[in-house]
Amino acid sequence: MKALEMAAIRVLLVDDHEVARRGIRSVLARDTNLDVIAESADGEEAVKKAGELQPTVILLDISLPGISGIQVARRIRIISPETRIIFLSQHDSVQIARDALSVGALGYVVKSDAGHDLLAAISAAQEGRTFVSRSLVARGWNGTGTSPA
Repeated sequence: MKALEMAAIRVLLVDDHEVARRGIRSVLARDTNLDVIAESADGEEAVKKAGELQPTVILLDISLPGISGIQVARRIRIISPETRIIFLSQHDSVQIARDALSVGALGYVVKSDAGHDLLAAISAAQEGRTFVSRSLVARGWNGTGTSPA
């Protein structure tokens, strides 16, 4: 038998902007262990895909048409409890990040920091650690989250 190989991290990417999804994919392409298995542009579709596909990680925008990312996360935690949720948002508010993490997400990455922080956030989530973006640390985040190196 071959040595145990690291299983691919199956990612569901949820953002209502196609250009944002493309940019996120380019960041994710830096890690060959990451496999984007599906994309969604709205919350209802994200919940459906999460239930069907049971991804390892969901990268979830907070501002979505229909239901908000926070509502989506609450529903996904019920139907796919093993999935690690990382919010990826343009909002750099410490309070919004706290609200997002309060529904069971393990990470909050500000989109402007994604190039530096997204892969670290996924790694932290895989280890069961909380991660918050460098922008939030600069804005006074003093929670228990891991800060970027």
